[in-house]
Amino acid sequence: MLKGYQQKFIDFLISSEVLSFGDFTTKSGRKTPYFINAGRFDTGEKISTLGLYYAEHIISSELAQVDIVFGPAYKGVPLAVVTATRLFQDYQRNVGFAFDRKELKGHGEKGKFIGAPIKDGSKIVIVEDVITAGTTAREIVPLLKSQADVDILGMAIAVDRCEKGADDRSAVQQVQEELGIEVYPLVTVHQIKEYLSTDNTSGFKLSDELVANMEQYLATYGA
Repeated sequence: MLKGYQQKFIDFLISSEVLSFGDFTTKSGRKTPYFINAGRFDTGEKISTLGLYYAEHIISSELAQVDIVFGPAYKGVPLAVVTATRLFQDYQRNVGFAFDRKELKGHGEKGKFIGAPIKDGSKIVIVEDVITAGTTAREIVPLLKSQADVDILGMAIAVDRCEKGADDRSAVQQVQEELGIEVYPLVTVHQIKEYLSTDNTSGFKLSDELVANMEQYLATYGA
């Protein structure tokens, strides 16, 4: 069953036009009846609200012992900053935030990382919008572990599309099994479908045709 903040998060996805329905083609060439465009988190109000949902998700899950929120460059950078901000503002948790550079810097503060020092014993939560192929996670997790003896509590993402990747596993399942870390989506596409196919507070309800299209798509491509 969805928690209250998860229902509100789906409402937020609809009102922000991050989640839309129709006929779309993904980068992989799949025809999909729904599309998640995280680029629409594009104003101060939206990103601040998004940070609040990430913060509440972290506090409400097994990630609550976090002391550094880490955002992989580039899309994870504002997520790490705003999540740490909302953890402090709304939950009085003064945690650090950090992110990586795409290129090494040879002057000034130098190094691969910016932000809170990553050291032995750091309890890290990685924040991302979605996991498409898991490439970022495969790069970041070994990089963090090579920096220090850290404890990666898990990875928080906005939506799990629950779709097959290179094999019958979803990208999230692949990351969990191959890297040994847990992924904590705020919501899954199945939860979105179930919530929006009944009376809800988003102001939008899926038509029978859209429900059937989503079920057909997930039957074909779902993990």
